[in-house]
Amino acid sequence: MRKKFFNIAGPCHPDRHYMLPAQDRCRGIRGLIDQEQYFVMHAARQSGKTTFLLDLAQELNASGEYYALYCSLDSVQKISNPDEGIPAVIAAIRSTVRYCPNLSGKFFASDQNLDDHTVVLKDSLADFCAELERPLVILFDEADCLSDSTLISFLRQLRTGYVNRYQIPFVHSVGLVGMRNIRDYRARIRRTGRVSAAQVLSTQSEKL
Repeated sequence: MRKKFFNIAGPCHPDRHYMLPAQDRCRGIRGLIDQEQYFVMHAARQSGKTTFLLDLAQELNASGEYYALYCSLDSVQKISNPDEGIPAVIAAIRSTVRYCPNLSGKFFASDQNLDDHTVVLKDSLADFCAELERPLVILFDEADCLSDSTLISFLRQLRTGYVNRYQIPFVHSVGLVGMRNIRDYRARIRRTGRVSAAQVLSTQSEKL
């Protein structure tokens, strides 16, 4: 049997490392997910965010109630132009779906026209959710990597899907996770006169 050890060099794995179950480390998150909330978590580097998200996604998938995706947005860092940034977000989700055992045989945004960055993320998520037998939960890690107009377009499309999800299928619950609270962008967005995009999130907020 492999001997466990304390790991500080990256995400932990329960078979290899000493760690607490996800629900013991951040109580209340499962309740937000069950209530269909979109929520924010933020904490310092190497505080266990990624380990928590991976463990939570595994628990949600194992429950049989949800399809859960852990998706890092690190690859989209500093892409401020949404013409490039939104397709990069879609590529990150597509890669996550491709390698998720629970979603074997499912394809994300395979036929979408990526030219219109204002709706393609929303439409891709809606089409994907319409094909699933269970509600979809997406946990976006490194969400604070999104920049400027890419961030605004990302939030606006999530908000549009959120508002209309009882008429058009959409993501059941979304977590936006990073070192910085993405709500802090409100002040900067206000200064540029663009406040509506920041209102995508529910009033629920959790700090890891």
